[in-house]
Order: sequence, then C-alpha cells, then structure tokens
Amino acid sequence: MSGRAGGRKLRAMATQPALDIEILRASVSGEAITPEDAGYNAARTAWHLLADQRPALIVQAGDADDVVEAVRYARAHGLRIAAQGTGHGARAGASMGGTLLLRTGRMNRVTVDPSTRTARVGAGACWSVVVAAAAPHSLACLHGFSPGVGVAGYVLGGGLGWLARRYGLASDHVRSFEVVTVDGERLSVDAHREPDLFWALRGGGGAGVIVTSVELELVPLRVAYAGVLMWRMSRAPEIAEAYRKWIATAPESVTSSLRLMHFPPLPELPAGVRGRALVQLTFAAVDEPGHAAALMAPLRSLDPEIVQASVIPAATLGELAGDPVDPLPVRSHSRLLASLTPEAVDTVVALAKPAVTVLEVRHLGGALRRPASPGAAGALHAEALVFASGVPVTPEHELALHTTFATLDTLGPPSDRDTVMTFAGPGDAALPAATHERVRAVTAAYDPDGILGC
Repeated sequence: MSGRAGGRKLRAMATQPALDIEILRASVSGEAITPEDAGYNAARTAWHLLADQRPALIVQAGDADDVVEAVRYARAHGLRIAAQGTGHGARAGASMGGTLLLRTGRMNRVTVDPSTRTARVGAGACWSVVVAAAAPHSLACLHGFSPGVGVAGYVLGGGLGWLARRYGLASDHVRSFEVVTVDGERLSVDAHREPDLFWALRGGGGAGVIVTSVELELVPLRVAYAGVLMWRMSRAPEIAEAYRKWIATAPESVTSSLRLMHFPPLPELPAGVRGRALVQLTFAAVDEPGHAAALMAPLRSLDPEIVQASVIPAATLGELAGDPVDPLPVRSHSRLLASLTPEAVDTVVALAKPAVTVLEVRHLGGALRRPASPGAAGALHAEALVFASGVPVTPEHELALHTTFATLDTLGPPSDRDTVMTFAGPGDAALPAATHERVRAVTAAYDPDGILGC
C-alpha cells in the first residue's frame, strides 16, 4: 500500500486517535511537516514576517484530497486548523499552538475558458498566474495592487483592485467555490448549491470551510491607460487638495490612489526615488486612451517631477503600484471614510513622517456602491480608504506608527464599517453589524465547534 491509493483506503481510519504522522504522510501527495523536521521553519513562514507562526503540524497540500486528509487528521487529534496560501493575511502574535497549518500554495493550477470568460483557480494560486493565463485571450481579472497576493484569500475578503470603480469587488465576480468542510467532506458551492455559504464566502471570510478552488468571472480588457505621477513631498498639501477635488468628478472608468511615500535607500529602487520622500499618484483608466489622457490632464498640469503615463497591457496593471513582492515585517492600519473632507486630507498630509513608509488615500465609489451580485461584502458606500504602513525597525518607529494609526481612527466622517476585510486588523469591524451577525450564523452552521482559524 503506498501513495494516493494507500491514502484512500486509510480514510476510514481518520477518526481514530491512534492515527500517527506516518499514516498521514502516506495519505497525502504533498508533505506533512513537524517541528522536528528540517523544512519546518521555511514552511511555517508567512509573507507577513511579524506573524511568528509555530503550528503543531504543517501540511503542504497538493490537491483537495490532501485537504480532506489533513482535516480528518486534525479532527482525530484535537487540532485546530488554519488554512493559508501566501500568508499575506497572517496575524502578528498568532503562535498557532495546537494548530495544523494547512498551506495551499502548491494548489495553484489555473484554467481559463475564453468562451465563458471564466477562470478556475486553485486555492494556492497568486494573481500573477491568473493574469498570465487570461491575457492571451484579451481578458483581465479583478486583481489587487500586488501580483503576489493569493487569489482565494483576496476574494474571501472582498478584493479591492485596479478595476474596482468600473467593476466592483472581486468577490462579486465569483461564480462558484469548491470547499472542504470541517468534517472532511467536499462541497460545490454556488448561488443554487449552499446559497447561504456562497453569500458568506464572497467577502465574509472563510465562513467555516476551507476553499480549494474558485471559479472567477473575467472581463474583456486588453490595454489600459495607466501610470504614475510624482512630486516632491514639500508639495503634498497642494497635490493632496488637488487630488481631493479631482476625484469628485472623476468617472468610474478611473481607479486611483494618492500615496505619500518615504522610499527606503535600497539599491534595487530606481535612482529617481531611492531614499526620497515623494507624493505618488497612481491611476488606471479603462477609457479610450485619448479620452483617458484628457481626464488626467488637470493633474499632469501640476508639473510633476516624474511622469510615467501611457497605454499599457492590462496584464501589467498588477505591477503599477510597485507594491513589495518579497515578505516584510510590516505593520499597517486603515479606515474607510464616508467622504474625503479637506480636514481629513490635511490630517493625512500632516502624518507623512519618515517612520510611515506609505500613507495612502484610495478612491472608491463607482461600481463599488452598486454590486450587481452582492455577497457578504455588500455595497461600499465610502468615498475613500485611508491606509498607513511601515516597518518598525526601532522603538521610535513603532511609537510613530502607533500614533499614526490612532490618528487615522479619528478621521471622519466614518463609513458603515471600519475598513474592508483584506485591510482589517484585530478588532476592526470589516462588515456592517447586521452582515457580521449573518456571517457568524453561517459560519457556526458549517463549523459549530470553531475548528477553523488561528
């Protein structure tokens, strides 16, 4: 008895406490890794390096059958389960004692059906893989600002990306999920099969199950007019107020953000930004290129020091913001604002200190306010998301970040929730109260003992 065949015969034993790690290893096509194994440290490391995860056991799943085996093993041994792809959403302070960490990064197969404009995406795939598969068909996906983010976690949290004002959240464009329950059963989930779970998974988090694949709607898009404008930081008050006025009339074909950036003095950064403090306006427009260029003219007339604006392949939008791909020990905080007032803009500009690497105002609205097929994330009525992040390299940096985060909490007027789920930290309300209660009820129905999570 060996490999997968042996594993299928052993499934009936999965509720027996005597089941040991060697039987699990024989049951899966991936790997089962204990703290004593040489690969443990590499396997436990999340993208978010401040999350010092030390689980009792790690399973690197190769497919959905491995997920089933891992779940049944965890239940038999009284372990909680935490599922992760890239670990972008891992939390600092989550030690994971008594937890089986289920890593899905090897489940990264992507298939595109151009006739239906859909993609079937494994739970461990990053957006860059989906983008590459869709681009030859002149199709695009609703990915975020970084190509290295995992698809499953992104859509479970809503998903706020470069095409958000035109098409809304990524979670509203999910056709179906394949999941594994805490009892080790596989389910297909869509608007007709397990409809309450389908609703909850689209922007409400994991909802008491483990997602193994997602079917996504793609959009027809070959090129976009996009780019970056930069000014020295001393012009931040002027540029930020001009941006506030500009977004008031910007069409929903344009998604943009304004960042107050302190670029580190790293040799891999371009000489024009390395070690400098700059105001960065980043935008993507899906209009006809000539019309899109005209829309940006008021901001280009403010004499930016750096201009990189042109028609680009839609497949390169994920690289536009220049978000880091490599893991970082970063702290961050965000808040949704019902409206972007002059006072809020002034406060954000005043917070642009060297310890804060990024202070961002991301323009919302447009299709985000009227989802065609809303899941738990629902409609976002906020005008802007304000976000701050930095790397706490010294106690002084840590204090400066804490002060900045506390000040963001005072910005107003607030929205119907603190932030969106993919930006949420401990204690943040990422859903309206009534929606949160409904998601909790769905989660309890599928995971009554609270097995999932860390």
